[in-house]
Amino acid sequence: MATLLAMTLVVLAGAAGAAKSKLQWESKKVNETITAEATLEILVKNYDDSGDLHGTLKIGLFGEKVPMTVLNFLSICNGVKRPTGELKFAGSHCHRLIQDMHLQCGDITSGDGNGGISIYGDTFNDENFDIGHSEKGTISMSNRGPNSNGSQFFIIMRSMQSLDTRHVAFGQVIDKASLEFLEKLNETPTDYNTFNPKRKIKIVDCTASNLKKPLVIERRAAVQDDKFD
Repeated sequence: MATLLAMTLVVLAGAAGAAKSKLQWESKKVNETITAEATLEILVKNYDDSGDLHGTLKIGLFGEKVPMTVLNFLSICNGVKRPTGELKFAGSHCHRLIQDMHLQCGDITSGDGNGGISIYGDTFNDENFDIGHSEKGTISMSNRGPNSNGSQFFIIMRSMQSLDTRHVAFGQVIDKASLEFLEKLNETPTDYNTFNPKRKIKIVDCTASNLKKPLVIERRAAVQDDKFD
């Protein structure tokens, strides 16, 4: 009983801290520089009674802070020739959706979350954690622990600062129509146990290019351990 009470107090304290932290995070803004843009064309067949869901996600990539990570994503987005075949997101599926948390995609080798490969080899190291996960629509690298980045990535549905210092964020969904489409993807039915979407979320096409002129946007605070006065 004492253990249960202690756990309850910890949960309540955490909730109170989270509420306070949320206010602090909302009060702090930072500028990030978009150096490249990518467009993911996504199709969900038989999404609901009205038929298929088809749309695009426009993503700004922060190449100044995480150039290696952005180059990896941009290259696979456009397709990279390898002796064993082409590395590309087009034709792959988003294999995991935890509603109101994140959508996970980019397993271009096995398709079930157990694969993936980078342009640098099987994996590459965490570049840095300078970009936080405080903004809805942030795109970040999936991994199996430190320094294990491949091709898998995820897009968050809400602020998730607990991912800071664990995953390398490198971009942001950048327009209203894309965020609205992300909301619809978030509503895709999933398996209760595996979080696999019950309707296949397919990346039909992916294109990316560097911007001629970098674009500066305002986002919520950069990293979780920022101090607030």
